[in-house]
Amino acid sequence: MKSSAPLSEKICIVTGANAGIGKATALSLAQMGLNVVMVCRNQSRGKSSQEEIIAKSGNRAVDLMLADMSSQKSIYRFVEEFRAKYQRLHILINNAANFDLSLKEPTLTKEGVELIFATNHLGPFLMTNLLLDTLKTSAPARILNVASKGLVAHPRLAIEFDDLNQTKRKRYSPSHAYYHSKLAQVMFTYTLAQRLHGTGVSANCIRVPAVAVDIGRLGNIPRILLSLYRFKMRFSITPEEMGKTYAYLATNPELEGISGKQFDEHYKEVGSSMPSRDGAAQQRLWRVSLQLTGLM
Repeated sequence: MKSSAPLSEKICIVTGANAGIGKATALSLAQMGLNVVMVCRNQSRGKSSQEEIIAKSGNRAVDLMLADMSSQKSIYRFVEEFRAKYQRLHILINNAANFDLSLKEPTLTKEGVELIFATNHLGPFLMTNLLLDTLKTSAPARILNVASKGLVAHPRLAIEFDDLNQTKRKRYSPSHAYYHSKLAQVMFTYTLAQRLHGTGVSANCIRVPAVAVDIGRLGNIPRILLSLYRFKMRFSITPEEMGKTYAYLATNPELEGISGKQFDEHYKEVGSSMPSRDGAAQQRLWRVSLQLTGLM
């Protein structure tokens, strides 16, 4: 295996980097001297965050590129633009996620996929696969996917292959859709790590606990849920604390070559539910994801 490049030579992609954990992660990595590519959906918000990160870090190697993780067309366009600009990629952090609790019914993307599943699972799945060749030629390289500590409360939750769009449920639940998509990310990580064995590219998962994000990002959720969230914030860690965890897992030399694991906010390896470790379901999810992203 090739030796790891100095941090100042490493290229890192962080999706959803204009706010919350993504922004905090981009700042932490920039402060460490890495070349950071912020992937954002909105140009103006992304530009504002980019300028702030450059000012705080003193690192001008902070790039802004656009992509909507719910849109496969947008992801293809981003990857094409990234490859035209960069020849290497050492770290890919699939941070962007949709957790819009105001959704009342399934919203389908142009590809006909439920919005939360499309954004939180299929988007990262597609982007990762399209960038694998670049990651392999840049090895050692790392991929970090994002799960949720909330899955601990749903130990029997399994991938609902007969209802990925959540249209057969009596009542649509964005919370259920969110955890369903995060379970998919855990399973994707395990399968990806197996497929990447021996390539010098690792794939791990971060189990994110309650994080005190900006209330303005929660949308028009019911007042009672807003009150519950404010209460929950008292016991939540900050995006900055979580961002440091992301940066640690992405760069710490002691984790070189470690793959197929899930870590918590304290950098400790943690397990996952029995359904997430179902090998047959993992392989089925991979095949279905290939089909839904047009990679098969």
